[in-house]
Amino acid sequence: PAGESAREYLTDSIRDGGVRLATNMSNSVRYHAMANGPTAPPSFELEAPHVSLEADTVMPEALITSIQPHYQVPHAADLPHFFNYALRVAGPLLALGVNSPFFPADLYDDDATAEEILDDGWDEHRIAVFESVLNSGDHEKVTFPTDLDTVEDAVDRVVADSTMVPMSVARGDRFDDEFATLRRKHGTYWRWVRPVFDGASRSSANARIEFRPIAGQPTVRDSVAFQAAFAGLMERLPRQDHPVIDLEWDVANENFYTAMREGPHGDLQWIDADGDVVSGAEMYEDLLIHARDGLRLAGCSEEEANYYLEPLRKRVETGVTPADWKRERVREHLDSGADFEAALHQMQREYVEQQSDTLLEGAFADWF
Repeated sequence: PAGESAREYLTDSIRDGGVRLATNMSNSVRYHAMANGPTAPPSFELEAPHVSLEADTVMPEALITSIQPHYQVPHAADLPHFFNYALRVAGPLLALGVNSPFFPADLYDDDATAEEILDDGWDEHRIAVFESVLNSGDHEKVTFPTDLDTVEDAVDRVVADSTMVPMSVARGDRFDDEFATLRRKHGTYWRWVRPVFDGASRSSANARIEFRPIAGQPTVRDSVAFQAAFAGLMERLPRQDHPVIDLEWDVANENFYTAMREGPHGDLQWIDADGDVVSGAEMYEDLLIHARDGLRLAGCSEEEANYYLEPLRKRVETGVTPADWKRERVREHLDSGADFEAALHQMQREYVEQQSDTLLEGAFADWF
């Protein structure tokens, strides 16, 4: 931000009649209410390696962005089956997309060295930002969810979740206005994979899976590739009863947080179509084959399916993610004599320049 540091921008707030208001936040009542509800903590704290930030509002969330595709299940009763598969693909897809290894330079602790920041930083700090800020109080609002057994379980979890924004609920003539309070509460029910229920009419009412692990990507084609992969996997894995459903939830959970820290270089586990436990390139070979087959089931030709998924195959082949690219650029500038703040700034300028050249016609793989 011009004229102020990132720390000032994220923490600047006022109190008006006892209400905490973030100076740089949109005028959305819902966002401001998050800092003023009955369960709001005295402050919201961001925690990450060599970073500490405390704010009176949820404004530190402005640091993050993501891609959140929805997949509509064929029938509401099928939701748990599809949902549990989505939990198992979360870690591998998160790992390929990692893109936030750094914070603005002034958010780092004064005594942190450039080498410590590079060595100890995670590949996708977005996950830690969202969790640490919104889990600052006594309630865990953001988590990796457990498996679902029934559709009723999904509804009960929303009902049981702590209320963060106690606001009146307007009702209209839509079918889903019959459960308007549940929909309102669902708005602050944050899970990295979460069920969604709505519909303007009874005939259009549906159950969906919202998939939140995917980071914002450098280009449109890369963004589409991740959405295509998720859609293809949801089309194929549950219908095939793919053996990865037998991967223990604890392993899927660990996969997710390993991906956050280390991207695809971490030790992620997968069960392939033959029932063997695999990792690394073998994991992605099985995953991308089934994503391709799922896209073909949905009506894509083999050529189209391969085209959509090609950016992800390139990442597997090269072993380079956007987070890797950013970290390597910063190291190069440090080796050339720049201090950490200058190296970070130069890297970000290069990122924007590369993005400008490839945003609509190109892919991240064209950068190297």
